[in-house]
Amino acid sequence: MKNFITYLLAAALVAAAPLLLSADSARGTEQTVRIGSLRGPTSVGMAPLLHDPHRLAPYLDPDFRLFGTPDLLISQILAGEIDIAALPTNLAANLHNRGAGIRLLAISGGGVLYVVADRDMAWEDLRGETIFTLARGATPDILFQAMLRHQGLEPGRDVHLRYAPDQTELAQRLIGGNISRAVLPEPFVTRVTTARPELRVALELGSHHPMTALVVTDRFATDHPRALAHFESAYQEGLRWLDQNRAEGAAAAADQLQIPAPVIVSAFDRLNLVYTPAEEAREAVLDFLGIFLDHAPASVGGVLPGEEFFHRARN
Repeated sequence: MKNFITYLLAAALVAAAPLLLSADSARGTEQTVRIGSLRGPTSVGMAPLLHDPHRLAPYLDPDFRLFGTPDLLISQILAGEIDIAALPTNLAANLHNRGAGIRLLAISGGGVLYVVADRDMAWEDLRGETIFTLARGATPDILFQAMLRHQGLEPGRDVHLRYAPDQTELAQRLIGGNISRAVLPEPFVTRVTTARPELRVALELGSHHPMTALVVTDRFATDHPRALAHFESAYQEGLRWLDQNRAEGAAAAADQLQIPAPVIVSAFDRLNLVYTPAEEAREAVLDFLGIFLDHAPASVGGVLPGEEFFHRARN
């Protein structure tokens, strides 16, 4: 009889193990989460969490890692050193298609790319002009070329393209008066138009485009659904706080993101910060990635991602 009771107790403990783990999370056990992002506009939505990491308590203990270039962030994702990351949407698709074990959690930003010029311009006015943009083959370059073709302009023939290595150098060249027309993202657009008032936004490259994504590793999403749901809730609450406390949020983010606080505040509305869950954003994301597939297939890994790319929250 004693052996039978011992057996029943052991069996009950085994059966209850998953529930105990879930209850442990519910009591507030913190799960370390490694969050990667790029310095600059990609990380502005992270500002409330960077400013006050306790927003992620009691379920998450964040380890924030900000990188100066996409290559550094990519290497950490591929090495399994990042759990959640903010990065360009086409890059997220590329990594997924390369077997990096990541999925789309949400869209965190709409289009932030603009043509800055020293006069008002229509697309046809670009014919015969030289336009500076960011690194060859980067997201701004691909999207700008795609939009030129959509407007009946052939890059390299009708519009001449020149490249700067990064957005900081391109902004400095505009401010210095060395060039007068370029493709730039916010908040650098606000930075240059404030410093050189004759510059203005001449054209936008689609504010509706889902350009910035939050991704999560398949492992983290599977192993820590409760913690992941808490991250989503805290991120969205942080966005609401940022919208209502722009000056405070910008000041908190300025040093870490290397963007002056007044620039963040002035550029806020054109940063198009959002939080659209992956399932809800699916159609818009596939349409957007289709642009890259048509004009630069390698930038998304050669194919559109499948259904497994879009995270589905557990009910």
